[in-house]
Amino acid sequence: DYQAVVVEDIDLRNLAQCLHLGKKLHDNGFGLFRTMLKYKCERKGKYYIVADKYFASSKICNCCGHKKDKLTLSERIYRCTECGTKTDRDYNAALNLKQYGTHVLKEMGVLSA
Repeated sequence: DYQAVVVEDIDLRNLAQCLHLGKKLHDNGFGLFRTMLKYKCERKGKYYIVADKYFASSKICNCCGHKKDKLTLSERIYRCTECGTKTDRDYNAALNLKQYGTHVLKEMGVLSA
């Protein structure tokens, strides 16, 4: 059971160029996927929340909130220099997006504080 789906507003054109994926990324239809996901959420009465493209979901520690200045794409394990948390980079980003979505829903009055 869920109230919302949270996605990052990623510029797919820039991502394709930066990662040297070119047409491969566009052929997979990520933009269409997001469009369909939004439609499905609206149809089921759920919230579709888009995190700003400048939200540093990968660079923020999900435990203490410390933000790393630099995090390279090759660093697949997130290590927090403040609290010592060690977790998978993508899992850390997912937890941060979940917290972001919870915060947005609380601001909207959907969830109680």
